[in-house]
Amino acid sequence: MRLFKRDVEPELGKGRQLDRSIGSMYSDDPVDPDHDVLNRRRLARQLARAIADLSQQTESAVVALVGPWGSGKTSLVEQIQEQLSSDGWHVGAHNPWSYSDYGGAVAGFFASLRDAVPESVLGKEWRESVANWVSRVAPFGAVGGVVGVDASGPVGAVGALLAGDRSPGRLRERAAEGLRSLEQPVLMVLDDLDRLSPEELLFTFKLVRLLGRLPNVYYLLAYDEQTLTEVLESTDLVGKGTGRAQQYLEKIIQVRLEIPPLLLEQEAALANACIDEICARHKITLSADAGRRLQKAWQGCLAAYLDQPRSVKRLFTQVDAMWPEVSGEVDFVDFTLVTFLRTFERRVLDLVVANRDEVLQHESSWSFGHQKETPHDRWKRWTQLIASAEPRYPTHVAHLLAEMFVFLRGARDNTTYAGSYQEDITRRLGVGSSEHFDRYIQVGVPESDLPQSVIRDAVSELRAESIGPAVKKLVEWMATDSGTAIRKLIREHDVDPLPATTLLPLLGSLYLSAMDQKGGMFSLSPDFGILLLAISALDATEPTHATTLLAALADANDSSLALAADAVRKVAQDTDKEHRWSELATPRIVQALEKALRRMATESVATNPRVTTFLYAYRALADAERARALTWKLVNQGAWQLTELLGQLVPLGQASNGEEAWTSMGDFSAGTVDDLLGIDAVLEQLPANPELLTKARAQSYFDRRVEPDDLAARTEYALTSLERLREERVSMPPTPTSAEDGAAGLDVTLQTKSPGATTKPDSEL
Repeated sequence: MRLFKRDVEPELGKGRQLDRSIGSMYSDDPVDPDHDVLNRRRLARQLARAIADLSQQTESAVVALVGPWGSGKTSLVEQIQEQLSSDGWHVGAHNPWSYSDYGGAVAGFFASLRDAVPESVLGKEWRESVANWVSRVAPFGAVGGVVGVDASGPVGAVGALLAGDRSPGRLRERAAEGLRSLEQPVLMVLDDLDRLSPEELLFTFKLVRLLGRLPNVYYLLAYDEQTLTEVLESTDLVGKGTGRAQQYLEKIIQVRLEIPPLLLEQEAALANACIDEICARHKITLSADAGRRLQKAWQGCLAAYLDQPRSVKRLFTQVDAMWPEVSGEVDFVDFTLVTFLRTFERRVLDLVVANRDEVLQHESSWSFGHQKETPHDRWKRWTQLIASAEPRYPTHVAHLLAEMFVFLRGARDNTTYAGSYQEDITRRLGVGSSEHFDRYIQVGVPESDLPQSVIRDAVSELRAESIGPAVKKLVEWMATDSGTAIRKLIREHDVDPLPATTLLPLLGSLYLSAMDQKGGMFSLSPDFGILLLAISALDATEPTHATTLLAALADANDSSLALAADAVRKVAQDTDKEHRWSELATPRIVQALEKALRRMATESVATNPRVTTFLYAYRALADAERARALTWKLVNQGAWQLTELLGQLVPLGQASNGEEAWTSMGDFSAGTVDDLLGIDAVLEQLPANPELLTKARAQSYFDRRVEPDDLAARTEYALTSLERLREERVSMPPTPTSAEDGAAGLDVTLQTKSPGATTKPDSEL
């Protein structure tokens, strides 16, 4: 696949011989004629022939090679010099921007002219004549220190005085006589004239027109015509808007040669050559999808910017230089596109960074401010934002961003893309993923991010069923951030299932700690991801072996037991798929849960907030009466306080108003209490406390905000809710014949108020 397709579509980065069609991205050296994708060798031969033909018609002439910045003038000039040198011409180069005054430029120019003709051709006497002439036309003292001019000889100040009996005209004639006798002409090259200041440009033209028009001497001036015209118009000699700049150039220059603009095929071929060089150097293999995305970006945006050799090299040298910092951590195509924005449209990239929450579809204040915005309205707003950054091609850049961020693509296409599109971006480590965005902006993996290399190495160890340093490093990371790692492990597992033998112990050891690692608003705790991955690994394992692994998991530790129990509970709700291992492992897990609960009952509920996790699991997997009996037995042993246990049954969640987040109590469920203890038995054990209701009614609203470790507040909330239930039973006796029938599924809540808040309950509840 290529950026510009013809009949053949060779693939990039397949390990084939490196295409050296541009020599190197970092060099302006003439290219290998066998790989000249821009056909510059042919153009150089044409231009050299034009100069040679001109030498047959006039004794001296000035030729201009005109082309915009970055069009490859310097490289082409070098090829012309090489061509004429091979034909016997004497070639010299003068860099007027190396000198700060007219005198120095004069001395430097004639030093270059003198050195272009070897001493063996015209002799030492001619060289001294040139030096004497320079000493007369250049201001006193300007000659000394110029490279190539010997200030201690006749060129020096003393030499100038001793040569006083020779007029400048006579000295010039002697220099001209020597040049006229040459069998081959001299080509003097003056490149980068568009870099000169107005004063420097004028005395350079004066030098060429008045002093340099010597027989057998021809000049090749290379410059960007638009820039040069603007410089001339800033001088008093020409003046802005007078139209005299072009007239002035016509007096200086006899022949104007223009570098033709690149064809679309040439632009793409040059970019392809750069991509091939990068892929070969860094051993990158681009997929067919990567090629299609790159080609789409090229045709939709990049081609408009990369219309000169220098602009192409400018982009891809940046990509090449920085790729080692992100290799294996980002998508190559997206990295190229972000580098393009960083290099050519920095303000647009800054705009994306400033609005990262929106383009990455994070739940934040922007989503509340634009909830009623249609995709069409969003695209209109974003095109205006992009235009305000004043890119060179606003429409092109807008469509480029739409290809990078699916959120903007949906706005452009006036639709909403399914989550699978976003998942595809995440899987290929794209910039449009919140997991990887910062890697592109920071040009490296931030310290707060989990490198993909750690995941790859850990997965290799897990597949080899050998726990090594990579897995240990992964465990250390997951102790504080399991969510990122689990998402990455799930993607690896989806491609090729990880072995349950090594994966389950890893997941089990981290399961309970992951419950405390809350995600952002509306997001799940990472323990849910661990649970799904464990179930998937068990499903991919032979049922008998899976049962053995679950039994070992249940006996390992509390965290592993919680995972084993929740895995069995979760699949029990799945009616579409059979999980044979669940049925086989349930009795063993029930025994392990009962054993764990008896051990936990020796300490206060307040010191072990995980008590409810195991109670819920035990109630779900064991017989209802057996579960209630065990719970009351543990409460009556004395270490567990009934009121504290009720407080633990109040769920906690994350709430937010779009600007800040906090921990919030969820609804108190009398049905949950009935499942575990029996609601009638609880009310019988708790003495009536109407003061709780009086206090609740005196409040204008009940604030659910709470510190995660504030068990007293949760306990008061639970007791108040039960007191309200007691009051309702007194005023309206229940009709069901059993306490279980009357309380199951009943939620008893206080009047609450959390303005603008959205609450996410714990996943375990």
